[in-house]
Amino acid sequence: MSKAILVIGATGNQGGAVLRALLDNPSFSPETYTIYAVTRNPSSRFAKALAAKSPAIKLVAGDLNDVPAIFQSLPSHPWGVFSVQPRGKEEITQGKAIVDEAVKAGVSHFVYTSVDRGGPASDTTPTNVPHFMSKHEIEQYLRDAAAKPSANMTYTILRPVFFLDNLEGGYVGKVIATAWRDHIPVEKKMQVIAASDIGWFGASAFLSASSPDYRNAAISLAGDNLTFSEADLTYQKETGLAIPTTFAFVASSLVSMVKGVGLMFTFMRTQEGGADIARLRRMNPELKTMQSWAAGLSLAKKFRERKN
Repeated sequence: MSKAILVIGATGNQGGAVLRALLDNPSFSPETYTIYAVTRNPSSRFAKALAAKSPAIKLVAGDLNDVPAIFQSLPSHPWGVFSVQPRGKEEITQGKAIVDEAVKAGVSHFVYTSVDRGGPASDTTPTNVPHFMSKHEIEQYLRDAAAKPSANMTYTILRPVFFLDNLEGGYVGKVIATAWRDHIPVEKKMQVIAASDIGWFGASAFLSASSPDYRNAAISLAGDNLTFSEADLTYQKETGLAIPTTFAFVASSLVSMVKGVGLMFTFMRTQEGGADIARLRRMNPELKTMQSWAAGLSLAKKFRERKN
C-alpha cells in the first residue's frame, strides 16, 4: 500500500517545489507514494498541469479556512503532511488547524516550513516581526502536539532565509530587491535560498523521515551568503542584466509605512543568517548558490545563446 503525502499549497512556491522534488527523487514512485495536492481550484490551468506530471498526483480542492473539510475529503488517511500558510491574520489559526487534523488522522511525519530567526536560536526567538512571530507560535504548537504520546507523529521544521526567487522580477520582486539594495548596509552579507532547494529538503524530510537529520529536527536553509552588490554582479555575469529594481521611494515607503516590513528589514540589518551552509551542502551537493541559481534562469539561457 502506498504512502500518501498531503501537500498544502501545491500550486504555490514552496508546496510546488516540494511536489516537484518528490517526483524527481529516485526513491519516489507512484507505486510507493501518492501525493494529495491541495489547491483552491482543481479546474485551474495550473492545477491541471500539475496533475499531468504524474499519476501519483491526486488533486484535492481545499480552503485553509476549513482544514477539517480538506482531511475529510481525502480518499485515505495521509502518512505525511507538508504545511505552509500565507502570512496574514489567519496564519496561526490555519497552521494550528493543520497540526490538529494531522494528529487526528494519525499522520506519521509532518513537515512545516517556517522562517530562520538565527539558526538554533530560532527555537526560543520569536523576534518582533509579526509573521516571524506567527511561525514561531506554530512551530511550538507542532512540537507540543508531536510530543504527546497519543500523537505518534514526528516532524521536520524547515526555516528558509531570503528567497532568491524574489529577484526574478515582477512588481513585488523589484520592490523587495530595491529594499535589499537601499535598506541593508552595503557591507552586510545576507543568506539566500532558492525555492527549489526548500523543495529538495522538504521532499528529503519525507523520504528520509527516520534519519536524525530530519526526525524531530529544525533546519535553517540557505545556499549562499553575500552582499547585494555581490548578488547583483553575479546576476549580471549570468544574465547580462542588473537585478530588477524599482524607484527607491517605492521601497522606502513600504519599509517606513508598513510596520511588519520595516521590522523585518531591521531584523535583517542587525542579525546574521543562522543556516549552516557547509552542512547543508554535504546533505545536498547540488544546493544552489547565487551563481548556479541565476545561471538556470531563462534570461541567462537567452544571454548565453546571444553570446554564442
